Amino acid sequence: MRLIILFYFAFPFLFGQINPLITFSRNIAPENSCGGFQGVKQTSDGGYVIAGCVDDKVWVAKLDPYGDKEWENIYDLPNYWGSNSIIQTSDGGYLYAGWRGIMKLDSNGGFEWKKTSSGVANTFPYFEDVIEHSNGNYYVVGGPVSDKAHMAKFSPDGTLLKRKYYGGNCDDDKFRAIIETDDNMILMVGGKTHGNSQYPCSFEWYNDLWIVKTNRGGRVLWQREYGGDYYEEAHDVVQNNDGGFTIIGEKCATTPSNCNNNTKVFLVTVDESGQNSQNQTFQNGGLTVGVSIANTVDSGIAWLASKNANPPDYHGSWIKKSGPNEQSINITMGGIAENLENTIDGGFIIGTYGGTIHKTDKDFNIGETADIIKNNSIPKSFMLLYNYPNPFNPETTIRYSINFDGNVIIKIYNMVGELIKKVDHGYRNTGFHNFKWDGLNHSNKPVPGGVYIYNAQSDGNIKYGKMLLIK
Repeated sequence: MRLIILFYFAFPFLFGQINPLITFSRNIAPENSCGGFQGVKQTSDGGYVIAGCVDDKVWVAKLDPYGDKEWENIYDLPNYWGSNSIIQTSDGGYLYAGWRGIMKLDSNGGFEWKKTSSGVANTFPYFEDVIEHSNGNYYVVGGPVSDKAHMAKFSPDGTLLKRKYYGGNCDDDKFRAIIETDDNMILMVGGKTHGNSQYPCSFEWYNDLWIVKTNRGGRVLWQREYGGDYYEEAHDVVQNNDGGFTIIGEKCATTPSNCNNNTKVFLVTVDESGQNSQNQTFQNGGLTVGVSIANTVDSGIAWLASKNANPPDYHGSWIKKSGPNEQSINITMGGIAENLENTIDGGFIIGTYGGTIHKTDKDFNIGETADIIKNNSIPKSFMLLYNYPNPFNPETTIRYSINFDGNVIIKIYNMVGELIKKVDHGYRNTGFHNFKWDGLNHSNKPVPGGVYIYNAQSDGNIKYGKMLLIK
């Protein structure tokens, strides 16, 4: 507690006050693109990796921090694999999950290995989401396998270590998303089919939103179902600062016969044991589906929904942000949005079905800052860009801009507010500049891993940022 208190009093302005600078909109869809960007993640260098498809083949692209392509590849995989999720792995490569399997790539997008979903079971399951656990293994979830949801665990070289099945009393149980929890366990969310008064099991429009927590081996620690008589299903989940979870999905807003045309966003918040739930519904158009959720820098959440309403807003998206600066935003830019992720600078990255990605600030504003910075145009203000990579080991680059000529000083503090490094970066002209920190203190000794605060000062101006050194 002492560390937190000291840190707060040394830097109270940092709590919930990160100011992202790079924002942009880019249409990066290749010719003959056949779907949206359901897999969009920030990478350790501040850029982004995106998965989609071209002519029924898997397509993956790497973007720099400004939204411009560094490379893109098309992979000739059998059948239609889709594009559900992609992550950067700890070795600098990438892991892709699609309808028919997972694929491991190296840091330049080169193919390393693949595993088909049919190799996990002798049916036709599909994969929805994938994570790399802190234990170094990959966990992928989906469904159904013999009416059950499934989770498969792979080693970094693609060896199947374990497969587990869940549910299965009725048809079409599935998992849509998976996360590693703060206590290094596994949490999966999706839909579990139930029956009605007439049929013990009904395939369509009789689901409950389903949450399952397991240990690292897949053994169930607890599971919960939330919903009513008809249809509810989870699509994404985040863990909150208090240890609980918030789940986003959809809920039938009418009788099952009309569920195809009338659904609501279904938002469920539970505690760390999946209990004490608070349920909310939202609707913006006849068919409104909650598809993605992310944490915000002010300890709130932001969620993304696709919506079908009457013209002129027939196809669009809806973002709602909760917390101290609650807001609701309708977006139609570039098609229906499918993926929302928070970024290391406090903003968000959004992928759309039409092939456009949007990098926003924390309030979902989009400007021209990416082009201004990349082209080294004259900065409009004294700015501190986020460092990259972040997290880092052993070094990171801090970039800043000044809209005047002057001396610049860089300072780095530890979590208790102690100054561990001070550098006179010299007299700098108007423009953009870099400072590389090698993880050494003022005595040129390596500092321990952890969170560090840095600032840039010039002519009475001061800007702060946070970074994480991993050892």
